[in-house]
Amino acid sequence: MPVVLPQRLIVLGSLLWLIVVSPLFVESAAYRYVAPFIALIALHYYRKASVRPRTDWLGWLCMAWGTYVLVRFVAIFLLTPAHLIGASDWLYAYPLFFPILGVALLLYEPVLEKIVAAVLAMALIMLIATQHFREVFAGETVRPLIMNNQIHGAVACGLILILTAFWLLHYLTDKSSNRSIARFAYIVSPLIAILCLIAIYGAKSKGVWLALAATLPVLGLVTVTYLRLKTGLIVVACAAVLLLAGAYAVRHNIEKTAGPTVASTIEMFDNITKSRDLGDAVSSTITSDATPFAMDARLQLWSNGWELFSSAPIFGWGGEWVERWKHTRYADVQYTLLHNGYLEMLVRHGLFGGLVMALILAALISNVWRARKAGLIPRTAWHAYAVCLFFFSLTLLSNSNNRLAIGESLALTSSAFAFWCRMRLKGERLLMPRTKPQAEAVSA
Repeated sequence: MPVVLPQRLIVLGSLLWLIVVSPLFVESAAYRYVAPFIALIALHYYRKASVRPRTDWLGWLCMAWGTYVLVRFVAIFLLTPAHLIGASDWLYAYPLFFPILGVALLLYEPVLEKIVAAVLAMALIMLIATQHFREVFAGETVRPLIMNNQIHGAVACGLILILTAFWLLHYLTDKSSNRSIARFAYIVSPLIAILCLIAIYGAKSKGVWLALAATLPVLGLVTVTYLRLKTGLIVVACAAVLLLAGAYAVRHNIEKTAGPTVASTIEMFDNITKSRDLGDAVSSTITSDATPFAMDARLQLWSNGWELFSSAPIFGWGGEWVERWKHTRYADVQYTLLHNGYLEMLVRHGLFGGLVMALILAALISNVWRARKAGLIPRTAWHAYAVCLFFFSLTLLSNSNNRLAIGESLALTSSAFAFWCRMRLKGERLLMPRTKPQAEAVSA
């Protein structure tokens, strides 16, 4: 007999899942406090079940990695005189939660379609409530949604845009899905997409612009595969023309925002080609008065990060890295957020940590892809998963979004989904023990 949750627990759990993904709209730490409750619900039913999903090598690897991170964190804290704790280092232990959150999705599988619809409904409400049309079209920089800065808001809008596109494609191509939700998707999806594009433009995050510029062609190519070739090409061509026309209309603002950074980048690469010395070229770019402040700060951060990684390339510095940071070349730079998600990992855990996390990520992606091939999830779910990760991985090149609420939330939800796919591939469910018939129970 499969687990059937009480109605009150279905409602509560659905609300908790909405809070877990809430960093898409509101940058707060609320998701950190509710994710353990979802895990506890799943653990309760997992322990009660007579037949449970078996933990395989990937589950053990995630829990082993999380344990390693916590043990190392505690050891460095106890063994260093200053009790060093790094900065957000404990976040890298999140894989501990991945398997049990996958079990939680097994419990809430019957209402997943409604939860996704609720997420996109919240997206529309928040985008409308926080719109800044007057400021955007006046050329000012705006902060989309309720975020700590405009870059975080732009990343969130990029993810919402991708999710919305595949959400709409799902209901356009899968006629067996919920028709009420489908009609809702037909109406709100175009509105969400337009609001996201306006917000991303208004945020003026050059890193997100670049990531989206690389992602939109991929999104367009995938879209063509869902529609009849002629129809798909017409839709993609019209969307491309509208985007290009919009970009041309605001070209002076785009040039004003990105022009100095592009010029400094071209000059830096020209110096690298001439001198064949990366370090000297970066140093001269940092000291140049023509280099924009944001680029200058990032180059200093990346230089410091590379310096730390180079001094402990195998296992990194763990929680000691902030103390070591004080002795780097550009230690007086005002941030310790490295503005590069990959350096964040390498500085703390070196190539070993990078290899383990890459292995976990590859296995998670493989799970979702195989679930799609087996027909267990819609094709749109696989494409939404893959394109969102592609876009987010590009944003990590210029920002440490994995250390933000939106990155942590994405890690928890996307990994839970991949573990759910893995369990479904094996045909695993949570099955409760059968109760004895009343007469048999009395005679016993």
